[in-house]
Amino acid sequence: MLNANQLVHRKRSRTSLAIGCVVASSVLAMAGNALAAEWMFNPYIGAGETYTDNAFGVSTNRQDDFITNLFAGFNVEGVGRRIQLIAEYELGYDKYARFSELDGFTHNLLGSAKTELVMEHLFLDTEIALTQERFSSDGDTSFSNRTTTSATTRVLNTRISPYYVHDIGGFATATARYTHQMTNFSNTKSDIGSSEPSDTETNRVDLSLLSGREFARTKWGVEAFAFDNQVSDGDDLKRATGKASAQMPINRFVALIGSAGWDEFDGDNINNDDISGAFYGGGVRLTPGPRTDFSIQVGHRFGGGIVDADLTYDISSEASFVASYQVDIAGSGETFADTRVLDQYGRLENPNYFPGGYVTEITKTKTLSMGLDGVKGRNSYSASGSYIIRRFLDDGTEEEVASIDGRYARQLSRKLEWSILGGYSKVLRSQVTGDEDTSYYGQTGINYQFTPTLSGDFSYSHFNRNSENGVDDYRENVISINIRKDF
Repeated sequence: MLNANQLVHRKRSRTSLAIGCVVASSVLAMAGNALAAEWMFNPYIGAGETYTDNAFGVSTNRQDDFITNLFAGFNVEGVGRRIQLIAEYELGYDKYARFSELDGFTHNLLGSAKTELVMEHLFLDTEIALTQERFSSDGDTSFSNRTTTSATTRVLNTRISPYYVHDIGGFATATARYTHQMTNFSNTKSDIGSSEPSDTETNRVDLSLLSGREFARTKWGVEAFAFDNQVSDGDDLKRATGKASAQMPINRFVALIGSAGWDEFDGDNINNDDISGAFYGGGVRLTPGPRTDFSIQVGHRFGGGIVDADLTYDISSEASFVASYQVDIAGSGETFADTRVLDQYGRLENPNYFPGGYVTEITKTKTLSMGLDGVKGRNSYSASGSYIIRRFLDDGTEEEVASIDGRYARQLSRKLEWSILGGYSKVLRSQVTGDEDTSYYGQTGINYQFTPTLSGDFSYSHFNRNSENGVDDYRENVISINIRKDF
């Protein structure tokens, strides 16, 4: 249960500031437009019973228990000519049958708002995510979202971003954006000392001038950004980057692309001169058909050769595949700072979970990622994978993490849906010798819609993490049944 008296003053004030910024800015921005929007508000209550064979979330001497969960929450959505808002919040209380010391509240809040303050020019984006996460060295999360005494942390992630857009006679589009992002960790209970999460605060300014509609074939752009990433118990990082890019078509299917610019870094405990300086790259963009878009650039940046590539393939109108390979310099908490509460389809998703783990040092990161998402008749499916190589710039050590995740759901009847999901991740090489982990999980369950406002679900979940050192092993089997009433 979140208890302000248990937190240090700095954490309490930063958390209050983050919530206050998001709430206040959203309220002020939406005040003039809220009455014109269409609002949907859906409150609900529910209850559930969970059995776990690892109530304390420990590696040895596991104890089982039954957990009664009472929960209440709401979904809200507002759509208007100049406002779009979607949010959901749930408050739960866990009551353990045997171990009452584990009783407590859980909070989950996701929200995103986009407001047009001045027509076609001034906009405001705000996001907030407050979730309870299972915390481990490789970022894995078990499926028992409950109160416990081990390997958990409460994550508050907020983002507020006003920006201005101006069309310069069709020749160019100018954009100026300011972003303030904060990530706060509280009630952290972890035995992994080398990976303790640190609160971060980032201020960022983005400026861009991109070719407009008058440039039908040749595209160009000039961009610049600067940010200051402050870390409570890690390495701070400041960065300024300017970049010019261009695309020149050869024919309908092939275009030459190139970019050049300058990076300037000011990070703690690293050799900034090694990664600062001029950069350049060149390559091709291929569009062999309306469904395929592939680009690749090779060049020099961050003190060495780099390759950047992107692929988008629309398998059909209901399915798509994306893949990318990127090289960048990352500071602490940037994984959270770069994620969004809404997915590509405008649906809420938890941004506080990530497959690549959490680090407090500055790294040169190479990321290969891919994803598949689609719907076909009664079936929906998604899959994603990533392979990350980090070089820690303070001491030159490296870390490799690979992961895959997938989900499949089928509407068996008008009222009954079945789903199955699973994933696997492995720390192939750890910064700390002996910290290589292998994790996998799976879950299957059914959801039944008794009436339009009454539903129930039943699920079985398994989570397993094997660590090389044996100390961070974790296994849990969970059986859960819930019923929910909407109003």
